[in-house]
Amino acid sequence: MKPVSLNTKIAKRLFPNLLLHKKAEALPLTTSWRRVFILPTKPGLFFGFVSLLMLVASLNFNNNMGLMLTFLLLGIAQVALYRVFFNLNSLVIKQVSTQPVFAGEEAQFTLHLSSITAKYDICVEVDKKQNCLLEIPAQETKPLIFFQPTTKRGWLEGGKIKLKTSYPFGLFYAWIWTRIDAKCLVYPMPENNPPPLPNHERNEGNKKIVKKGEDFHGLKSYQPGDSIRLIAWKRTAQTGELISREYQQTLGDKLLLDYAQVLLPNQEDKLSRLTAWAISAYQQQLDYSLKMPGYTSGFDCSSQHHLSCLKALALFGENHG
Repeated sequence: MKPVSLNTKIAKRLFPNLLLHKKAEALPLTTSWRRVFILPTKPGLFFGFVSLLMLVASLNFNNNMGLMLTFLLLGIAQVALYRVFFNLNSLVIKQVSTQPVFAGEEAQFTLHLSSITAKYDICVEVDKKQNCLLEIPAQETKPLIFFQPTTKRGWLEGGKIKLKTSYPFGLFYAWIWTRIDAKCLVYPMPENNPPPLPNHERNEGNKKIVKKGEDFHGLKSYQPGDSIRLIAWKRTAQTGELISREYQQTLGDKLLLDYAQVLLPNQEDKLSRLTAWAISAYQQQLDYSLKMPGYTSGFDCSSQHHLSCLKALALFGENHG
């Protein structure tokens, strides 16, 4: 176990909601007043400075109209303080949805937010990048999206996010921290310009593809471009026209993608090539099987089979799935 510092113990005792974002929180999550923090914005600080100057000047010159205007502005500021607090309080994060991506792409997390009262100008901030939702009507659920960069395959956690608002006047902004319990699956990055699908591994089925090979297939009329060595001279002499021999290579109609037969030194490079081949096979609607240490998919060409193979590539070598 990691030792817990004295400062952490004191913070947990005095400010129990301050450290909630240190671990992932289960959903649905409702924000409470104990975890909402509020500070004035830069315009709010300027507003307060101007109000103070007006107060001092009005008192100095005994200007009742100036005092009335100053107190009116301070009353508006107090209303803004309460409104910005209640605009973030009791906000519900119902669930978080994600879609798998390939390494190097941005992972998209969608927060599904709702509330019993209408909310306005709710923003999510991650790594100083933010996205905002103008309105969440009462008793309705609205999506709010944020992105996370990806650099490697596997599970990507949503991490710590900041929900904030400065509604209605922008004089104050309130925020909460939370660490959402959501993960996005990141597939290996497909290899750029991979070699063709491995013909020598199409070892099942009896589909015949006529192409240059070693097995004699028959005779055909000579076509421009055929090698002179393929000309059947005896048959040509009998018919009086050029006849060439045709060869075929019998390939199976099922494709085996075997990790052990990818001749690359680096594991990630192997997974990258297998990913590119799996995508190519799926696009061509070929029955293919993915074989790796500890995993064999079986032959299929369905979308579910394809996604299962990509998931196995993403989680290869990890202890969880």
